[in-house]
Amino acid sequence: MTSTTTEDILIGISLTVGIAMVCLLLAPRLRVPVLLLLLPAGFVAGAVFPRLNPTTMLGDSFFSLVNIAVGLILFHGGLELFASPIQGRDRGLIRRLVSLGALLTWFGTTVVVLLLLDVSAAMALLLGAILIVSGPTVVGPLLAYIRPARRVRHILMWEGTLIDPIGALIAVMVFQLVTAADEPTPMKIAGNFGTSIAVGIGGAVIGLLLMWVTLRLAGADSKLGTISLLGSVVLATGLSDAFVDDSGLLAAVLMGLAAPLLISRLRTQDLERITPFFDVVVTLSIATLFVAISALVTPASLTALILPCLVILLAIVLVIRPAVVLLLTWGSTLSLKERLFMGSIAPRGIVAAATAAGFSASLRDASNDSSTPDAEVLLPVTFLIIAGTVTVYSIGSGLMARLLGVAEPEPTDVDIATDLDIARDTQFVLPVESPTPSPPDDTT
Repeated sequence: MTSTTTEDILIGISLTVGIAMVCLLLAPRLRVPVLLLLLPAGFVAGAVFPRLNPTTMLGDSFFSLVNIAVGLILFHGGLELFASPIQGRDRGLIRRLVSLGALLTWFGTTVVVLLLLDVSAAMALLLGAILIVSGPTVVGPLLAYIRPARRVRHILMWEGTLIDPIGALIAVMVFQLVTAADEPTPMKIAGNFGTSIAVGIGGAVIGLLLMWVTLRLAGADSKLGTISLLGSVVLATGLSDAFVDDSGLLAAVLMGLAAPLLISRLRTQDLERITPFFDVVVTLSIATLFVAISALVTPASLTALILPCLVILLAIVLVIRPAVVLLLTWGSTLSLKERLFMGSIAPRGIVAAATAAGFSASLRDASNDSSTPDAEVLLPVTFLIIAGTVTVYSIGSGLMARLLGVAEPEPTDVDIATDLDIARDTQFVLPVESPTPSPPDDTT
């Protein structure tokens, strides 16, 4: 096997970022979701240029970089929830969707995987856990394009953001069970999950303390403010993941939810001024990760999986997601049309891809039996489901919104003001500072 040279690494990284950039620029002109370009572009590039494989270039360190990049992405998703305030009556609904909804989705997907793929029960559980997650990186752009009713849009954004760390932590718990040398006990399972939650919360606290200190040092300089955000999230995500795998994702989301409050209390920084460059970093990170992870998938690994994955996709889209939403929204004040629309959108995104890629590599390294197919199907199946859900929901959700009559026109100033009023009144999101009243005019 030929060793990877510095030139190979530089060429591989340059091509990956270049492909991601081209896809980002082409997507708006072609009027398609960028994921519909990133996934096939990365897959084709990996097949044509084997050296583009990120594990060939960077080895296991690639997955550490992926975890930190995903942390930045989820922090950004938490920040964006400030623009999607929800009313008090929807708190319980969101809690059900991200807790009981996650468990029901996990169970349903696991059963379908076990019936259609030649994998062990443990691997079916792991795949089902990975496919719980959705994510703001795929839900947000779809909702921005479809523009469903504001209340539904905000509920879906909260669900899509909060479900990512929950699904990832469940997947980590199952992965630990799959690879455990001894027989796991319910007490040990609960202890591991509790430890993950505790480490994630602790990482968020440390990250927010660092952010508070560094933002005070930054003063009113927006560039230094952006550096403060980036550095704090990287530190919190990296430290948390160093203790417990994927606990950094929870830390990142919690930091994203708390950061606007922290920034508003400082008064020397303005969130709108310090996030634009952060937005650019996150957008390019998402695109680059999708290209890199897609390049890990080989054409040979997909051949025998396309048909069963198509059936799994149909089960998720047509049965599991609608059934879960209709059940958990029963008795709510949402209309039947709104509930049906919510059941027609739940694309999988970067967290599913990153988790599957990391677990697949670890399982291959740990397996002594090369005939075991489990490790080999984890990433290809996830790749196909991500590509399938993005494609189906990109086409079908907009059609559903029009058929059900739940799409709204472009937002007006009144809509934006209403969102801010809800944010202040419900206290479920962070408060918005009221402008200081102007002094009276002495000439009147």
